[in-house]
Amino acid sequence: MSAANEALTRSDGGKLSVIGYDSKLPEFFPLWAKANGVDLLSEDGREAHLDDPGAIEALEWAVSIYDAQGGFGAVKAYRDSADFFGEGNQFATDVLGAMPMEQWYINVLNDVSPDATVVFDTVKDLQGEPIAYASGQAWAIPAGAANPEAACRWARVMTSVDSWEAAANARLELRTQDDKPFTGLLTGNAEADAAIREMVTPGGEPWDTAVAATYEANDHTFSLPASPADAEFENAMQDAVNDVLSGEAEPADALAQAQKVAQKALDDAWAEMEER
Repeated sequence: MSAANEALTRSDGGKLSVIGYDSKLPEFFPLWAKANGVDLLSEDGREAHLDDPGAIEALEWAVSIYDAQGGFGAVKAYRDSADFFGEGNQFATDVLGAMPMEQWYINVLNDVSPDATVVFDTVKDLQGEPIAYASGQAWAIPAGAANPEAACRWARVMTSVDSWEAAANARLELRTQDDKPFTGLLTGNAEADAAIREMVTPGGEPWDTAVAATYEANDHTFSLPASPADAEFENAMQDAVNDVLSGEAEPADALAQAQKVAQKALDDAWAEMEER
């Protein structure tokens, strides 16, 4: 990736004109740590590993990708100027070599720039195996809600296999009307995912390869374990990465401080949970 980044990066009069590779910090830091063999949070959600040597090494590498292009500020400013969801997106206009991205962006590119020259693949770890960082959103029922039973029933119905299949059929119909391929949905439900995959329609290349890569990645996902200090852990981690990106701290120092903040938040939150 480092070699490809340097080969693809272009500058015009000292100003960045083509981003070679975008390592997507701070959001994708867990992906690079995991690719380097580090779980930033233990499986039981109790122990932070932000200052693990492998995590430090991963952050140093991910930041070096930006340093080789003139620094994070230059890359971010150029990246943010792109018409990300339109026909002038960074791939259609040849101003980005490559980046990791969530699978839904395949549909965006297929809709707005179907003739752009793009290729798709999974991210690989240091052993060459596919790896993907799974995240998403969830519903919560607030304490003191007027009708928690109805809320539970609603959430159960909305996430049932039948509901996911109904949603997929509706999208399939719309895509067919627009003469576009249906590239599938990832639901968080293995049974629903398998059923919806059977509904995928061919779209030719590179879209068929994109779909295959999506499902291959989905079979090799990891996620940060749930904990009662999710927000605090996330904030500590991203604050550390942002401090490094802004030049305010070195990776080892930033992650050491984040480790202290995150671990205290985890200890306090788990202690409170156990007292209840």
